Formats: sequence, structure tokens, C-alpha cells
Amino acid sequence: MECPQCEPDRAVKDLGPLLLPVPTRRELVAALVSTPDDPWWEDRVLHAKLYPAMGRRV
Repeated sequence: MECPQCEPDRAVKDLGPLLLPVPTRRELVAALVSTPDDPWWEDRVLHAKLYPAMGRRV
């Protein structure tokens, strides 16, 4: 998952895409009790809210 703003920012710096997994329901429930040790947690949650997966085929 990558927001539309992050993609051009990373292209300017000649970096590949930053792929972060969408938080699972279990992780979201566990985060209510204590904050995960994941340094990208806030970004994962924010991007999942702003850009939900729609019509994703597995």
C-alpha cells in the first residue's frame, strides 16, 4: 500500500516502492491495549484508512 503522495516522493529520491502490509484486524484490536513495536505502525494505519483496498483480487 502506498499513498499517491509517497510514490512521487520516492521516485524523486530514486527509491523503490515502500511496501507496508495493511494492518490485520487482530493487530488493530491488539493495538487498543498496547502500541505495537512496529516503527511504521502509524503510517500503516493512516494509509489503510485513507486508501482502503477496494476490488482487490487475491
